[in-house]
Amino acid sequence: MKIIENVFFTKFFLIFVLAISFFSGCKKDSTLSDLNLFPLSKDIELGETMDSIINADPVEYPILDPETNAAVYQYINSMFQEILQSDEIEHKEKFDWKITIINKPDVLNAFAVPGGKLYFYTGIMKYADDASTLAGVIAHEMAHVDKRHSTKQATKSVGLSVLLSILIGDDKSGLVELAGNLGAGLASLKFSREDEFEADEFSVKYLADTDYNPVGIKSFFEKIRAEKQTAATFEFLSTHPDDENRINNINDVWVSIGRPTGSDFTQEYAAFKALLP
Repeated sequence: MKIIENVFFTKFFLIFVLAISFFSGCKKDSTLSDLNLFPLSKDIELGETMDSIINADPVEYPILDPETNAAVYQYINSMFQEILQSDEIEHKEKFDWKITIINKPDVLNAFAVPGGKLYFYTGIMKYADDASTLAGVIAHEMAHVDKRHSTKQATKSVGLSVLLSILIGDDKSGLVELAGNLGAGLASLKFSREDEFEADEFSVKYLADTDYNPVGIKSFFEKIRAEKQTAATFEFLSTHPDDENRINNINDVWVSIGRPTGSDFTQEYAAFKALLP
């Protein structure tokens, strides 16, 4: 009887909290705007489901074979693992971190899903001029994961019934539905302006603990501006490009943490790009 009462109380409490969040979420200055009702376990479960969607669609997501491109994966995983050692990463031991390379040389994109899975297109790797630039973009995507931006946005955007079915765990249908909805636009997941600024901020902070130039992501925005390209060319930036504001924000973060330095590793990166198909 006690177990039944506890389950009933849990469901009642969730309904109460969710009702408050959804009715209050429309207020612009509400502190509930950053509310995330997903436990870490659901970030991981949602990410695994979305990863399955990606692997099941080789036409849209042609994954670069790790066996025949071992040197490519070794290079990017070495970079990835160095960034992952940063003390600034809160969930580095809890999430299943992994990079997958998508072989589309003409697509300048990268994205991440909850729970630690990151995806980088060969096009964006070729677009970067040095290692610190790619490291900056990787760190940016890692920050989206570590700060749990996807499930924070999902808390605000999904229907009440879907969210309840996910949180209470009665069945898998809600999670599958959410993963499917996100999966329809995996390569262009949308984050708020604040999320993007926070991801830029922690890109700098993560790289400050490595040998890479900590403001590598700034070089990415500077190249876009120098070439007069629109940010819409880069799907993962198309919602909140603001390259000038973001460059200023990156500089401010760099100054605030003591102007740490690092290397760009330009020659080594050129050799890496030569390995890409």
